[in-house]
Amino acid sequence: MLIKLILNTVKLLMKKKSYILIGIIMPAFIVVFFSFEFGTEYKYKVGIVDKDKSYASNEIIKSIDNLEDIETTKVKEKDYDIILITQQIEVAVIIDKGFEANLLNFKEQDINIKSIKHNDVESSISQLINLKCEDLSMVASLSEKNINKFKEMNLEYNDQLANLSLNKIQQNIPKIQNTIGLMIFTIFIVAGNIASFLIEDEENKTKMRILSSGINKWKYYIAMIFIFYIMTMLTTGVYYIVSKILNIDYGMEKSSYFLIVMAVFNLIAISFNLCIVSFTKSRYASTIINILIVVPCCMLSGVFWDFDIMEKSLQKVGNLMPTRWVYVCIEKLQQNNNLSEINMYLVAMMIFSMGLFLISFAKLKMNNEL
Repeated sequence: MLIKLILNTVKLLMKKKSYILIGIIMPAFIVVFFSFEFGTEYKYKVGIVDKDKSYASNEIIKSIDNLEDIETTKVKEKDYDIILITQQIEVAVIIDKGFEANLLNFKEQDINIKSIKHNDVESSISQLINLKCEDLSMVASLSEKNINKFKEMNLEYNDQLANLSLNKIQQNIPKIQNTIGLMIFTIFIVAGNIASFLIEDEENKTKMRILSSGINKWKYYIAMIFIFYIMTMLTTGVYYIVSKILNIDYGMEKSSYFLIVMAVFNLIAISFNLCIVSFTKSRYASTIINILIVVPCCMLSGVFWDFDIMEKSLQKVGNLMPTRWVYVCIEKLQQNNNLSEINMYLVAMMIFSMGLFLISFAKLKMNNEL
């Protein structure tokens, strides 16, 4: 009887072509599209106050701009304080007037670095500026204080560095972590169909007819959980196949491990939405509750942006979120390519989903629906 119920429900869903297209296939393609359209890494904004406006100061700016995940923008001296406070930039670099003259005359060069939060980005920029100043000082010592000779020798020096680094150039292809946040959010939305379907069954008296045919309540809910779990896995599977065809970089030797992580995470998505439907009988309310909980969880988990730029207190909260565990699992697989490294997170996600299932069934029993 249970298998018959599952098959009949699947046949019913298959007849709804729009549901298959909008509920399963389209979400996967939307995530793939965003992988290409917005698949770049988060860029740290560095504001440059260039009071010298010289060839040498421009060389410093170019070296900062060439850092990975760094984007420079020129700001006025009077504005950089407020721009830092409002976090429009993470770091401000101030190059004082006379920088080039001091460089050519072997005097101390003044470059100040300001930031609100002292982090690794500030340290990296500081180290880079020190190294670049040393390089420019070395070239200046050979240029006999002649700016034209300095420019010529520095150009030759840069050409040599460029030739040495040509073998490090890699093709810029989309990476899985760029859109994992959107994928997690999409799975929650797709899993939300179980809430809508169960509520619709109640409204249309379909559930009553199924139960009157001899199916007990436990089997009904188990069948629905199984069907919609398969549905979420289909969305994950479509995304995986399309991303492999389009050569999206998973950053791990066995990209199939991604499917294992998502298979466990899909349990959380289903149990979460079943929990919602056990507390509300409104499709509109279940959708709103889903979004109101999932969006902040994703934000705190750092799946929409770099986790490290968040406040430490928010990071502590984010580390407790299952959505964060998914991201950590993928990061660890990219680093070690070993499932044993993420066993703890997979077990934690399974325990979390089981907890939500227990809450759901307890509430349904209280409502005399089990």
